[in-house]
Amino acid sequence: MLKGYHYRIIKQGKHKTLLIEFEKEYRTLNYFLNYDVLPFEDWVKEYFDKVISGESEYEEINGNICGAEISPITTKLYNNLENGAEYDASCCEVDTKELRKLIEIWCKKVRKFDKRHRN
Repeated sequence: MLKGYHYRIIKQGKHKTLLIEFEKEYRTLNYFLNYDVLPFEDWVKEYFDKVISGESEYEEINGNICGAEISPITTKLYNNLENGAEYDASCCEVDTKELRKLIEIWCKKVRKFDKRHRN
């Protein structure tokens, strides 16, 4: 599994939000999981599953902040809001199957957190 990440809780008034944060080289993964996967969980999983199952050789996702180029071996993540050298530096590649597992773990963890911290 991907290493070098931690969880952080942010508070806005009475509302608490759980975030996952990776080391600098995977900062785009932070945005992808926190702001693109969570609101579009089923849709994102569907695209990963199509590629992993062999139904499709390649899929692209464009979310709120990030884009993902999903192939059977690796997924390239990029930040749609950055450009030039910042864009190149923010791109990262992750093993596709490993990322799909992480998406599942992350979504379950957030649902559990939200259930415990409802007001």
